[in-house]
This record gives sequence, structure tokens and C-alpha cells, in this order.
Amino acid sequence: MSSVKSSQAPQVVCNTVADSWRWMWPDILMRILPMAAVPFLYIAFFHLPVGFLGLTLHDVPQQIELGLGVGICMAAFSALYRMYIVGPWFRRPTCNDHLFQSVFYLFINAPVEELFFRGFLLEVVTYWTGWIGWGWLVSTAVYTLYHRLGKWNWRSVAGVGLAGLVFSLVYLLQPGPRSLLAVTIVHGFATSGFLSWGDEVLYQRWKRKQARI
Repeated sequence: MSSVKSSQAPQVVCNTVADSWRWMWPDILMRILPMAAVPFLYIAFFHLPVGFLGLTLHDVPQQIELGLGVGICMAAFSALYRMYIVGPWFRRPTCNDHLFQSVFYLFINAPVEELFFRGFLLEVVTYWTGWIGWGWLVSTAVYTLYHRLGKWNWRSVAGVGLAGLVFSLVYLLQPGPRSLLAVTIVHGFATSGFLSWGDEVLYQRWKRKQARI
């Protein structure tokens, strides 16, 4: 009986590596590369060390442990937020596309966004205003609202704002000199949970509902 139900269920068209690459390569050219370049141009112009941008490696095992611990929680939160707040729509990636997207979100998108928003913008605003509160406020607000440029709806943007608060806390509450390693891991897991792994969660939920019809 269950096999009949399965055969009658709507077919899901999977998202492939080619589909992801179609939006990814212009995103890399128009967003990722400029955001990565600006912080380095700034420190080159003002003759600052790379440590100004949070590009330091210390307490690496603790940074990785913190990043993974908070990151796994954020991935779960992101998937649940996507399911219950944003909506039930999904585009299920293939296995290869899951891997492809995960590499992008974990090793390209998250490092660049953290470099720009926490390593650069937060530190620059703090330096020029003399108060870390302004750095935190401006960097978190700009990080949240810039997602509207991608035509994200306000429910999604609100989720970004909540995630941004966590990212800032992970970065700011560590002892100095601050490092971007832990927060980058957290950011990568949160984004993957929302934009890639969350699709799989939604698909499995939809599949169970279809089996009961």
C-alpha cells in the first residue's frame, strides 16, 4: 500500500551542481571578490597588520571546538527557522550539489563575509568612533540589511539578524587578540543549515507527509 502512495507522490526535481554554479559564479565575481579585496586595500593604505582584521591563529583547537559546538547548534536553528518561520518551500540538492554548496558556504562565503563584517567593518567603526558598541551595532545592522539586496524577504532577513547577533558574540567575547576562525565556522554552519542542509530537512518532512496521504 505504501509503495502505491509513493508512486503517486509528486516528483521532486533536484537542484544540481550546474544549477548552483549558474548563480554562484556571478556571485563570486560581483560580491565575494570585492568584499574580500576591500579589507586588504584598507590595511595596505593605512599600513596596518593583518591581525587588525582578525586574521590571527591562536588557541586553534579551542577555536575549532567552539566553532563546531556553536555551529552545529546554529545549523539546527537555521533549518528549524527555515521550516517554521520562512516557509515550507524547498529545492532539494543532489548529493554532489550538497557537497558543492557546503564547500562554498563553509570555505568561501563564510570566511569572506566574516572578514568584511566582523574583521573589517566592526574594527574600523570601533577604531574611528572609539567605542566597540558602535562597531558592533553598525556591523550587525549592515550585515543584516545587506541581505535585502539579494531580495530576501523580511522573515529571512530577521533570521539573518538573529544569526548576526550570535556571530558578533562569538567574535567579541573571546580574549584578544580576536580571531575570525571560530566565528567563521559558526557562520558557515548557519548558512549551510539555512540554504542547503535545510532543504534536505524540508524534503524529508515533505516526504513523510506524502507517505501518509
